[in-house]
Amino acid sequence: MFTPNKLISNKDGITLIEILITISVLSIGILGLLQAFPYAMKAQRTIELQTIGNHLAQEKFEELFSLSYDQISVGVIEDNQRASSDQSNPLYHFTRTTIIELVDENMLQSQSDIGFKKITTTVYWPKPLDNENNNISLITLISKL
Repeated sequence: MFTPNKLISNKDGITLIEILITISVLSIGILGLLQAFPYAMKAQRTIELQTIGNHLAQEKFEELFSLSYDQISVGVIEDNQRASSDQSNPLYHFTRTTIIELVDENMLQSQSDIGFKKITTTVYWPKPLDNENNNISLITLISKL
């Protein structure tokens, strides 16, 4: 018996409206995901450059550690010196400044040598997609003993 008040739906399949809604939702999700890629690439490049800067500063420390205490002179050892003079080298855009100071037992700058020298190495490089500079500074202490 057929009753007109009762809704009977025997439709199989998907309607065009359901397909359009699904495509819209997926499109919004995919576009959001695609916009995240440039930010992730920039973050990855920033970390890569910071790691290179860290290695360049550590390289200078190793060079100074190979010298005796008396061979390490106080003052500015490097002043914005390029890591490479070859413009095709990726390290060309990195510059390094190294300053060596006499310090006292409280790690404050001193005029007299009590057996401690503070080495500060700062490496500079351009930020990706900007004209500004990024930098990293590493500080270590070397003793006469």
